Amino acid sequence: MHARNGIDYRLLVDLDHGTVDRRIFFAGDIYETELRRIFARAWNFMCHESQIPNPGDFFLNFIGEDSVIATRDRDGNLQVLLNTCRHRGNAVCRAELGHATSFMCTYHGWTYDLEGKLIGVPGYKNFYHEDLKRHEWGLIKAAKVGSYKGFVFATMDPTAPPLDEYLGEVGRLGLAWWRRTATWRSSTASRNTASAATGSWRSTICSTGITCR
Repeated sequence: MHARNGIDYRLLVDLDHGTVDRRIFFAGDIYETELRRIFARAWNFMCHESQIPNPGDFFLNFIGEDSVIATRDRDGNLQVLLNTCRHRGNAVCRAELGHATSFMCTYHGWTYDLEGKLIGVPGYKNFYHEDLKRHEWGLIKAAKVGSYKGFVFATMDPTAPPLDEYLGEVGRLGLAWWRRTATWRSSTASRNTASAATGSWRSTICSTGITCR
């Protein structure tokens, strides 16, 4: 399979000898392809529901290189929002986890509610003459958000398969095992566990015993 960068990825993996080409760990063009074809399309682990049990609780994470906010809206529904103000692209949340009633950009003060809706714009009357269509300028939301046994996932791809189908039997068994063995009560432990879980798939490759060549 040749990618747009001209690389035949089949030549990078030697299944007979259990080795991979070390270029997959540092080549910039391969990394960009991963961001576009894997992380932008996959279901990415965000957090555990116990880390955001109440409306307004939030946990910051990443989809690829994009910072996202996993939170619960006022009705308790799970939301995953791109952590980027629609005005000038500044982050609207800088804490790793916590509780909030809204998210405000510190650049020009645009404010968003827990569903990502734009609810506050300084100068709305004087500068925008009330002509800004605020309903069109909410935070970008994940295309799909789902939870399996308390594990929250999100994808930016509206055509992604349902979470249960994406996980498959092996994924569901793995999460069931993790649920029995992991603890989510400590904020520090939870943060470290979530960070490990969202790490590159290459860490999984390394743990399986496959070696570089």
